[in-house]
Amino acid sequence: MAITQTPGTTYSEVDTDPQANGTGAEIPIFIGISGNNNPTPGVQKFKKYEDARKTVSEHGIGTDVSTNPLLAALKDFFEEAKKVNSDDIGIPYVYVIDLGARGSEATIPSAPWVNAMKLAKTVQNATMEIYVGFKSTDTAADYLGIMASANQKIEEYVKMCQPRIAYFTVEKATDTELKELTKNSNSNYIQNSRVALIEPGPFGKILARIATTRYSEEPGHYKFRSVKAGEFTERSKEEELELQNSGIIFGRDEKAGADIYPKICLGTSTAFAEDPDSRPKDALLHARRNVDQLIRDAYVTLYPQLKRNETEGYLSYSQADVDTLISNKKDAGEMKEGTYLDVAESDIDPYDLKITGEAVPINATYSIGINMYLGDV
Repeated sequence: MAITQTPGTTYSEVDTDPQANGTGAEIPIFIGISGNNNPTPGVQKFKKYEDARKTVSEHGIGTDVSTNPLLAALKDFFEEAKKVNSDDIGIPYVYVIDLGARGSEATIPSAPWVNAMKLAKTVQNATMEIYVGFKSTDTAADYLGIMASANQKIEEYVKMCQPRIAYFTVEKATDTELKELTKNSNSNYIQNSRVALIEPGPFGKILARIATTRYSEEPGHYKFRSVKAGEFTERSKEEELELQNSGIIFGRDEKAGADIYPKICLGTSTAFAEDPDSRPKDALLHARRNVDQLIRDAYVTLYPQLKRNETEGYLSYSQADVDTLISNKKDAGEMKEGTYLDVAESDIDPYDLKITGEAVPINATYSIGINMYLGDV
């Protein structure tokens, strides 16, 4: 055996961080308005903000965050996604579809957004669709229609085991204006577990906080990495409760003794605005995201059976693999007892497998009540 160097220790740096993605990160695809007259067509991929903050000729999306809402959202996103501790979940890259300038139309043309929705589905590892560029001065019915279209497209792909959630904001919208968007007393409204509506100011940072929170955990559990106490809008408890029950995601300072923790109040979808008696079980993001990951994992587990001879032995192997998947998720504290998937031949089409079951995702603690009395001293 040849020895090619003297004994010792050497050091060299690599240009990528093997822990950059951590475990459980979501990959976003941003779709939105940049103000560019001739944006780069198709899907772009950026590993860091500096890559996006370049001119179009330099393969970026622009350089001025004050006039470019898409760039501004990316700036905040990358700031919050930056790892603070070595074991933090990180984001290896984001995808972007640049819709360019808004144009002079009085209404928002839906065609570019719908085309972008279709294009976004070609990026199969993206699990968050983020829509940027709506303003409070726009007609609400216009962007509510685009939200509904985004949900419709996502529902089509859920059937192909490609689940996603769409995230929106409305620039400079007040709390009152946001709450109106999810009220079913209005002629136009949105209430859906795959559509999330976020307050406009810290939009990009809230998105990053969600993306870097493991899918089975409440996004409001962890404090922000880049937001300091006092930066969020201060609201009364009553105002916070109204906003939360309207299915709006917002940030707040949570106080525990002398310490202050900037966090998401609650990871809601717009379905949380439904009447509590009829509110769907997946109205909270951590439940919807957790079950979505089960769908993806079950698909990967069952895929080897596709086009395989449908013998009794292979069906039992598929069932055993799915049982192991469920068992591992229970052991990891992601799913609860009652979660199961059954693999069987379809009774309608002999060439199909039928998968039936139930997902019971782990809960989070949303309130702690303390009752005590003072005894004799």
